[in-house]
Amino acid sequence: MPEALAASREHPSAEDLHRAVRKRIPHLSLATVYKNLEALRDIGAVSDVNALHEHGRYEAALPGTGAGTPHHHLVCVDCRKVVDLHDSGLDDLRVTDAKGFEVRALKVQVEGVCPECAARKKRQGASANKTVNASR
Repeated sequence: MPEALAASREHPSAEDLHRAVRKRIPHLSLATVYKNLEALRDIGAVSDVNALHEHGRYEAALPGTGAGTPHHHLVCVDCRKVVDLHDSGLDDLRVTDAKGFEVRALKVQVEGVCPECAARKKRQGASANKTVNASR
């Protein structure tokens, strides 16, 4: 499973990983995938990416995969795509009043509309305008 996760740049869900790994291990259960993800998260080999507070998405955090580099995420509010965001302007963010929390990580999640969804909306808007104009 770590190999499948490290090979993906799509921030797969547990279900996505289950489908990918079952190609090699047909009898693998989804519960086993979740247990393995939890164990990998506990040792720091996997990070959670909870896009818009929905089903968990994951990414490898293993040294040598390139994925362990600190970064943030862009999340499309329409299709839920998650994209890594490497922005040096965010590297120096600090929590000035942690309310007693022991801060272990600071992650920024930028929510918006991805280029594909924006283009689709624009096409749909254009076709809706053609329909309105044709009916006049």
